[in-house]
Amino acid sequence: MLGRLYELREEVAIFLDSQQKADFHDNFQSEGFQITLANLVDIFEALNAVNLKLQGKSINIITHHDTIRAFMAKLDLWKCRVQQGNAASFRNLDSALADSNLVPDLKAEFIRYFPDIDDKREAWKFIRNPFQCEVADAADEVQEEFLELKFNSTAKEDFKDMDLETFWGKYLPVYLLISHQALRILTMFGSTYLCETAFSTIVAIKTKYRNRLNVEGDLRCALSSIRPCIQDLVA
Repeated sequence: MLGRLYELREEVAIFLDSQQKADFHDNFQSEGFQITLANLVDIFEALNAVNLKLQGKSINIITHHDTIRAFMAKLDLWKCRVQQGNAASFRNLDSALADSNLVPDLKAEFIRYFPDIDDKREAWKFIRNPFQCEVADAADEVQEEFLELKFNSTAKEDFKDMDLETFWGKYLPVYLLISHQALRILTMFGSTYLCETAFSTIVAIKTKYRNRLNVEGDLRCALSSIRPCIQDLVA
């Protein structure tokens, strides 16, 4: 919406003038407002891109952690560039950008949402790749299992071909303690995407014409990633 407004800023100014909204017209046309609007367009475009990366069924909290850390590093880069009068990071902003307060404030807001963002990196190191970690990276109670896993050549080959969830799920019966720790992290809800998907599905299934429908079974089928064997069920 902000992007559309910015693209149509000349038409909006003409409309406000034709409607004899002098105060709105003058404020809208002011240099400070136009620069701030351009800045908001770019910031929200970046936030929308981050939001999309946090959605989907095949990602986990570790992936989310990486996405957030990368975005916060970009915020530092943007702040540094803006302070030097360089607006290269902002598509709709030129070198005349004067108000750079939004970028550091945005990082402070991210730190408020993710206060322990830097504390998780080492704690999750063995989950990301147990074959490139040292025994000290694992907790004391799982270090012996960690060493057994690290020197398991078959597991090392499997790790190359599997995603994290599949790998740790496969070796749960073999290395119970360390796999259990890994799966506790990987099965966390990293965002509200799955909840929002479920609510949207309920709205689609339970309409006013089916307001007495018990949606539990239908909802499970609609949300499951397992494809049913229709021919076998029919047979």
